[in-house]
Amino acid sequence: PTKAGLGGGSMNAASILKYFIKKKILNISKKKISEISRLIGSDVIFGLNPTNSILTSKNEVKYFKNIKNFYILIVKPDFGCSTKEIYSRVKKIHRTKFKQPSKKMFELKFLKKTENQLESIVFSKYPKLELIKSKLENINNPLFVRMTGSGSALVAYYNSKKKCENAKKKFRKKYKNYWCISSKT
Repeated sequence: PTKAGLGGGSMNAASILKYFIKKKILNISKKKISEISRLIGSDVIFGLNPTNSILTSKNEVKYFKNIKNFYILIVKPDFGCSTKEIYSRVKKIHRTKFKQPSKKMFELKFLKKTENQLESIVFSKYPKLELIKSKLENINNPLFVRMTGSGSALVAYYNSKKKCENAKKKFRKKYKNYWCISSKT
């Protein structure tokens, strides 16, 4: 969905780039592909090879195998957030530097400690979104809940498919007009 903070525009750009490479319309090196991706957007590179990966502080992508999967419930309310507008409200950017990305960054203990620094900005503009996050935190005991990117979607993480599907049913009863889907990381 648009204005959900799910990187739709970046993934569309990555799909087009992948198509051009596959059809040999572009015959370029991996380094050049990386450069083009960065010019379009910092997260475009993730759409070229969607897997467990981290963008390092040197703008390099490091891939990881055999990562624990989670079941996720993604909810997008009946309103969206403009990335441009949300970032215009940022006073100071605190960039997390992943100098030495490791497999531990995909572990529950590490993920629970992370945060989306844009949440406070978005919640001050859209208090309803903070209320929805609170509701999600209380449905079937998720591991944690985070807002995606600059919003407005929220993701609840679960260990089991059954808990995730039950949470989806409960959420849909109360919020019938919201986009809601379950998936797996």
